[in-house]
Amino acid sequence: MDKNWLGNLPPYAAKSLLYHNARLADVIAHCRGRLVYLATPYSKIAVGDDGQWDVGLSIDAMIRAAHWARHLALEGITAVSPIVQSAEMVHASYLDSSDPMDPLDADFWTAWCAPLLEASAAVVVPPIRGWRESLGIRHEVIEALTSGRPVFVLHADEGERGQGDHKAEGAA
Repeated sequence: MDKNWLGNLPPYAAKSLLYHNARLADVIAHCRGRLVYLATPYSKIAVGDDGQWDVGLSIDAMIRAAHWARHLALEGITAVSPIVQSAEMVHASYLDSSDPMDPLDADFWTAWCAPLLEASAAVVVPPIRGWRESLGIRHEVIEALTSGRPVFVLHADEGERGQGDHKAEGAA
């Protein structure tokens, strides 16, 4: 997938609603008191070198998303994070081995996330490693733009604010 897909959005996408390299202050000004969809990577970063889903990497992806949800909450923004909730559902499903959920079933998770995305006033994409390669984030951004909702893709410099001890993409 083209890492520069934001610059190559389909012509029907409302690019005027896309805030690329946004500052956290912009998100706060526009989204305080509103529900936002926190779009963070999962599938490509929760898979080990062997190509298999890895619970430790899944937990790491979930924690990265949770850091951002927490940070936005402290700024008065209610962020729904599908990764935090879905990862915990997947982890819990492995306790009941009779019917585990497939963490990499893109069709299932896209359908599951759709109502959350639809209910949100905006989409926020934090600078977490892997966001550019995420097919899920690409889909969510296009869905938001085509339905008239703003998308804030945070500048890499904003990474340290929401990442705790994790390094953001593009950070030194």
